Amino acid sequence: MPVFWAVALALLALTLGTLLWPLLRRTTAEAPSEEAARVAVYRDQKRQLDDDLAAGVLSSADHAAGVDELARRLGLEMDTAGREAPAPARERLGLVAALCVVAIIPAGAIVLYLTLGTPDALRPQASAAARPSDREIVAMVESLAAKMRANPEDPRGWRLLGRSYAALGRYEESSTAYAQAVQRGGEDPDVLTDWAEAMALARNRRVSGEPERLAARALALQPEHPKALALLATAAFERRDFDASIALWQRLLATLPPGSEDIAQTQAAIAQIEQIRATGSAGPGAASSAGRAAASAGSASPASGAAGTGTPSATPPRSAASQGATIAGRVELAPALAARATPGDTLYVFARGSGSRMPLAVLRVPAGTWPHAFTLDDSMSMTGGAKLSDASSVTIEARVSHSGDATPHPGDLVGTGVTATPGARDVRIVLDRVQP
Repeated sequence: MPVFWAVALALLALTLGTLLWPLLRRTTAEAPSEEAARVAVYRDQKRQLDDDLAAGVLSSADHAAGVDELARRLGLEMDTAGREAPAPARERLGLVAALCVVAIIPAGAIVLYLTLGTPDALRPQASAAARPSDREIVAMVESLAAKMRANPEDPRGWRLLGRSYAALGRYEESSTAYAQAVQRGGEDPDVLTDWAEAMALARNRRVSGEPERLAARALALQPEHPKALALLATAAFERRDFDASIALWQRLLATLPPGSEDIAQTQAAIAQIEQIRATGSAGPGAASSAGRAAASAGSASPASGAAGTGTPSATPPRSAASQGATIAGRVELAPALAARATPGDTLYVFARGSGSRMPLAVLRVPAGTWPHAFTLDDSMSMTGGAKLSDASSVTIEARVSHSGDATPHPGDLVGTGVTATPGARDVRIVLDRVQP
């Protein structure tokens, strides 16, 4: 932590400088000034006696007695001042005090930090060693499951267990945990849509059927629930009920905040479905575009699937051209942020072309295993027009979302974008910052 130590040393130097300045100032010039002041006072008194003698106020005998008294008093004061510590002695005392300050303050600060602070946070190796392994994460989830079986009345615990199972890819168990959460805590639109997502992922990523009914129950409780709208729009797309799908996407579009990335993604899904409705066939990337908009705007809809590569019902196969235009690499998590990654987080990897915030490809997967290998290709395109294989270079970005959706939120973990060209195989992104 070079920055930490630099700031700490600067503050220490400022503190020491403030305390040492008055101790180290030279004081040798003070003694002559005090002596001159004493002599000046007595000189004025002698002048007053001379004036009184000249004016006839004092006799010669009284004047002589007064002068003798002044001389005696001045001699006593000068003798007392002479017995005070000379200037070199005072300087030595100041130097000793300064040395004590220099020794005590830094030592005291170090002792207090070691006692009350967290010095392990400055050792990346220690942080990395403290990070739980995949086996330890599974053990923690199993421990939570055992606690819920022993004390099954906590709906929040069941929901946490459902998210944890989903992060591990155990969607059947995740669905069961969400069912318990609803049974114990009542119907909540967020829990119902999480349940629908887990169930769809467990059923080969198909939303139609029971997941769709769960999403409909959530929408009845909250008519503009974004994830419920996205799930239902995806289910309608699966049935090829394009009018209903477009209407649901448009309802979702009306709920999105201005400037949200989800707006462009949802509009892309609508455009693709309108194209399919007009032509009667899906163009390249149409299914994946609709599904990816569901994943983003719907806050982790199952339309993205476990690998984020298309709708639950139809993921187009990769063509030879698409495979040649892939970009591969890995996402790493900085040891200092290891404690901020929790089960249930979602990892997004984006490829953006120059001059546009619209991603050319998006990968969405459960976060949890680091480093995480990724591959981006044309099948992950957000639109039918702009493709990864058409770009001369792209910027690869990564983010861990705690909420599960593609919109940045405070607290998300982000990495600095890396420029790459189609065909690159060694792209490395480090998640080393926290979204403000």
